[in-house]
Amino acid sequence: MSNMKTKSIREEIKETIRVLSEEVGQRFAGTEGEWKGTDYIHRRLSELGVETEKQVYPFVGWEPEGTPELEILSPISKVLKTAYLLFSGSTPCTGIKGKLTYHGIKGLIPGVYDMPCYNVLGAEGEILAQVVVNSGGDPIALLNPRAKFPIPAVVMSYEDHLHVQELLNENHDIEVFVKVEGKIKECKSANIISHPYKSKNTDEKKKVIVCGHSDTTLNTPGAYDNGSGIAGIVEVARRLKAENHDFPFDVDVIAFSNEEVGFIGADYYVNDLKEKGTLNEVAAVINLDQISAGDKIWSWVGPEDFRQKVKESFRAAGAYDRDDFEVDVDTPKAGADEWMFHLEGIPTALLMFWRLPDYHRPTDTMEKIEYDKVELIIETVFNLLNRIE
Repeated sequence: MSNMKTKSIREEIKETIRVLSEEVGQRFAGTEGEWKGTDYIHRRLSELGVETEKQVYPFVGWEPEGTPELEILSPISKVLKTAYLLFSGSTPCTGIKGKLTYHGIKGLIPGVYDMPCYNVLGAEGEILAQVVVNSGGDPIALLNPRAKFPIPAVVMSYEDHLHVQELLNENHDIEVFVKVEGKIKECKSANIISHPYKSKNTDEKKKVIVCGHSDTTLNTPGAYDNGSGIAGIVEVARRLKAENHDFPFDVDVIAFSNEEVGFIGADYYVNDLKEKGTLNEVAAVINLDQISAGDKIWSWVGPEDFRQKVKESFRAAGAYDRDDFEVDVDTPKAGADEWMFHLEGIPTALLMFWRLPDYHRPTDTMEKIEYDKVELIIETVFNLLNRIE
């Protein structure tokens, strides 16, 4: 705690993001960087004098090999920009050639990421590979929503998609070359669970969870996504430990691992509570993800009465008085860790700023952080805690 006295709160937030994004860097599922990140978060929370534990669990991970390749062979010759679709299957090491045809829409996150996609067909019409479009611009690593069907797949840019559409509209047959390799592997990871606040209420055992994810996708240092969210939950834990509060429930602060590969850490935690018969103790979940940049707050919240509490909490924090962003309190969506709790009927709120253009890119670095936005979300968390019964 002496270290906290010598630094401002903003400096502490900055330090957390700096270590995660610069000293640790990429924290992709099952890698050494991911373990370094969870070790740092465990140490950071423990230094606050907060009871903190590691929930270690095994999971089925995926490791890319080489660099994905996508090239139009005819009617023109063009090498396209590519990125991985995580948990892709593999082509032969020499790659495959086939006919590119428009397939439809792949719902990576329904209502948020509905991406056009193409099939690469062999001589007999069989699917050799798929190509998914990043509708937001250049290709970035995205999660395969149907990983149990390991079709080799790559991500291409929206600009290249428009060019391909022009060729198809002109009735050209498009031959492409695709090469992508990855392997399934057994991994271990850890959720970091801390207990900064114990209620004086002994009549009923209830807790609220404030969480954020500790991992990144491939090829990004993850300052915005989600070093900012982790800095937010660390500050929430500090305030809960240091200040006097009178909530009728405990508050646990959790750094869930492996959100970027399908909410694996949150899934494990929820299932663990179900098996213990204690999931009914969770009164609500507040998730901090991407809280440091963007031109709107996009908050996914349910049910309706909890949504009203979130709106009141934003209003009390002054969010609606700002003219540099808008506030959109929306319904729940299958895009972040709180979704695993929503599926169990638990009130959930994702507090998120949407969207830094550097999202999921090597340029998601800490100089892009807007600290006043991080602080506004932290204030909203406490406003919301005071409205939960």
